[in-house]
Amino acid sequence: MIPETDTINEALRLDGNAVAGELQMLLGFDVTVLQAICGHCHKEGVFANLVAYVRGPGMVLRCPTCEGLILQIVKTPQTVIINLEGITPGIKSTVIQR
Repeated sequence: MIPETDTINEALRLDGNAVAGELQMLLGFDVTVLQAICGHCHKEGVFANLVAYVRGPGMVLRCPTCEGLILQIVKTPQTVIINLEGITPGIKSTVIQR
């Protein structure tokens, strides 16, 4: 990796709590307490511990262990696209009932 790029990326890096409000508005519940299993390295952890990047054209959450893409949100004037393909459907994933 390039040191200059690493420094820039580190400055933009937040934790999953940074997107909690936005995700709660979109999904209707607090996701920061949910357990997520990374589809890349299979490490389990809470959403709040994911690495968040929010200054691009959308929001990206990455695994803190392997940096694999966990969740991506892109908003356009017409729609909101939520990509969850980096999450392994897991037996240990928390289910929230309303």
